[in-house]
This record gives sequence, structure tokens and C-alpha cells, in this order.
Amino acid sequence: MKLLIILAVTVLALAPARADDHKPADKAAIEAAVWDYFHGQGEASAERLNRAFAGDHAAMVGVLKNDDGSDAIRSWKDMNEVIANWSANDNPPGGERDGEIVHMNIVDSRIATVMFRSTDRFYDALTLAKVNGQWKIIAKGFVRQ
Repeated sequence: MKLLIILAVTVLALAPARADDHKPADKAAIEAAVWDYFHGQGEASAERLNRAFAGDHAAMVGVLKNDDGSDAIRSWKDMNEVIANWSANDNPPGGERDGEIVHMNIVDSRIATVMFRSTDRFYDALTLAKVNGQWKIIAKGFVRQ
């Protein structure tokens, strides 16, 4: 019996860390990037949006409705252009919109996925990568609620 306990403890001690084990600083930095995206869009703030996205490399894909009600997939391969459009909004919705991080998963302290509910309008699936010590959104997928 003691041998089984020792074996179990040894296996657990040598097992790789779970995917959701991560440093609190990484979690806080990922949350900051997500909130910079959400509030940056709401405030039409290029500064916050550029802090959130890896604009030169990020892309966005969404499922929207066509005029006839059928689903259509649209993609934006130039996030710098998207950020410029969001920042040029003369009547942004404001920074006090309703949104929440629904789920976060961090793997290997270098890549993360975040599910985000945005103002009862969209669900966002965000992929973030840690590059040179900074967490940046590298991909955004979304669907209407």
C-alpha cells in the first residue's frame, strides 16, 4: 500500500503542469489587452487598440447575416485598417458598455484563448500570444449573439 502511495505521489509530482496553470502576471496582462480592445473600440481610442492588437499581423473573421438572412463569413486581414476605422468613429458607443471575459485558457505562458461576451451583441474568440514579454491579440473570431 505504501508503495502505491509513493508511486502515485511520484507520478503526480512528475506530471506536466496543466494548461490552465499560469502566472498571475500573465493573466492580468491578458485581461488588460482584452479590456484595451473592448474599451478602445468603445472610446474610439487608437492608443488602446494598438496596445491590444498585433496590428501588422492580426486578422479578424466573423459570421454575419446577408440581406437575405443567410449566414456569411467575412474576413479582415489588415487589422491596422480595422483599428483605423474603429478609431475614426465620430460617435463611439462609449467605454461604459457591458462586456465580460467568459473563459480564459493560457498554455505554456505564451499563447492564450479568451472567450468574450461583448455588449449582448457579439461573442468574440480571441487568440493572444506573448511576444517580447507583451500579450497581443493575434486573431479575433466573432459571431452575433
